[in-house]
Amino acid sequence: MKLLLWVSTLIAWSALIVGGLTLVGVGLDLTLVFKPTGDALRGVRVGKLLILAGSASVIAAAFWGWRMRIPIWVCAFVAAPAVLTGGLSLLLGDSLLPQLSALGTFPAAGAGLIFGLILARPLMRAGLPHGVPN
Repeated sequence: MKLLLWVSTLIAWSALIVGGLTLVGVGLDLTLVFKPTGDALRGVRVGKLLILAGSASVIAAAFWGWRMRIPIWVCAFVAAPAVLTGGLSLLLGDSLLPQLSALGTFPAAGAGLIFGLILARPLMRAGLPHGVPN
């Protein structure tokens, strides 16, 4: 039973990261505007809100990972899109720097997700010996 609870926790943690990255990606797509028309500016406003919501989700996932005793460097990799891409979109929303920072931070978050799942060691945390199914 403990193993099932731990696996469901890891699935929820992964879904929070993927959902947050999806929100940030869609928000970045909406904020990429070359001609500022009325509809485009409304899209930019919605995009900035999506980036903010996605960044909050990714920060929450990084904090949750830290509480699950996943190594701190993995949590930093997971939080990188929220800090860099979200922060740049708040500070320099009219430039291409948020989109350019996403080119580096999204793969870092993906690596953090993979390393977090590998380093979580669910059998050891559940108190079960290796190889013993529950």
